[in-house]
Amino acid sequence: MTALLRELLQCDHSAPSQRRAGAGKWITVNVPAGLWAKIQAATELNEPSEFPFTVPTQKPRRPPAQTLQAALIPDALLRIDVVEHLTGLGESTIRRKMAAANFPQPIKNGARCTRWRAGDVTTWLREQGAAA
Repeated sequence: MTALLRELLQCDHSAPSQRRAGAGKWITVNVPAGLWAKIQAATELNEPSEFPFTVPTQKPRRPPAQTLQAALIPDALLRIDVVEHLTGLGESTIRRKMAAANFPQPIKNGARCTRWRAGDVTTWLREQGAAA
């Protein structure tokens, strides 16, 4: 794979006779057709990569800035990341359930501040456990 990358760096990417769009998500380059076929063949063979880095396939989840212990206080106002960790649902799913009236509605503290009462979320969790 390293040899293919060296060959790719040496080719003239501006030559109109050698136009081939790369399949990269972030960059598109002109690659000669013969070299492109070699790159695709190496990729299909799953040759081990010699790169010193790996590209993450999914964004790692960070722990919430607000502690999960806040959920023990019924009147505590929880951030979305804490609600996600408590329920195991993603933000999109939570918002979809709110629109369908299947999840507690948040309290709006301003244009960009949305919080959920901890008591409402824990009650919802208990109801989900009882329904199962």
